[in-house]
Amino acid sequence: MAASGPSVEDLEHSRYFLTEWMPPLLRETAERSAPRVVADLGAGDGGTLWPLDRAGLVGERIYAVDISAEHVALCERLSPKVKGIVSDVAHVEELADASVDAVISSQVIEHLPDDSVLAPEIARLLRPGGWFYVASVIRSPHAFWLYKGKPPAPERWQLDPTHMREYESEDHFRSVLSHPDLEFDVVRSSQLKFPLSDFAFRAAALARLVPRAKLPELYLTLPPWIAKARRAVGVPIPGYRWVEATGHKHTS
Repeated sequence: MAASGPSVEDLEHSRYFLTEWMPPLLRETAERSAPRVVADLGAGDGGTLWPLDRAGLVGERIYAVDISAEHVALCERLSPKVKGIVSDVAHVEELADASVDAVISSQVIEHLPDDSVLAPEIARLLRPGGWFYVASVIRSPHAFWLYKGKPPAPERWQLDPTHMREYESEDHFRSVLSHPDLEFDVVRSSQLKFPLSDFAFRAAALARLVPRAKLPELYLTLPPWIAKARRAVGVPIPGYRWVEATGHKHTS
């Protein structure tokens, strides 16, 4: 009997790649107010916290919070500043109230069974005046991508099979992050693209040309121009936009 081909979930086995690139809005925010202590809620493989640390934009400590112990262990290898916490991102019991200067959470809120729980935890963790950065995706009515959602996620073709929701607009995204202790600075969106090189490297891992365990750090072993080209050469994903929000906690 012939072996079945790889599933689309296999291609997404390693969701993040480590590169020194970070979203410009996140860089601008961190450069304007470099935090001493950061909490990354839903840190994954460290794809957001690593470039922040590499750019020298975190003073002392990065708390890498993730429900996966495997992901937390990966993050702890990236920097001596990283302390891993295995936890639900909405209830990080190891962190005290007002204990961090910044909270980041990229591509996490759309996976939560209840997206209304993230803003209260951000507000609890931030010190007065501290800032947050949250990113997700906007889906237009006719959006389409390669992955079929599986229950309890919507049974439709969408960006990720585990997305519980994909936001309808910037205003929709803003509404779920609204909290009386938080004030928005910027909410914006841009065309979402899929880097062709990511797909090629994942396919190479499936063909056993590249060890799958090496995928997250693969770009770090290649000439720097390849990582730069990754952002320039991509396929626009029909009907999808990347949406970002930054803001801060009120000082009184």
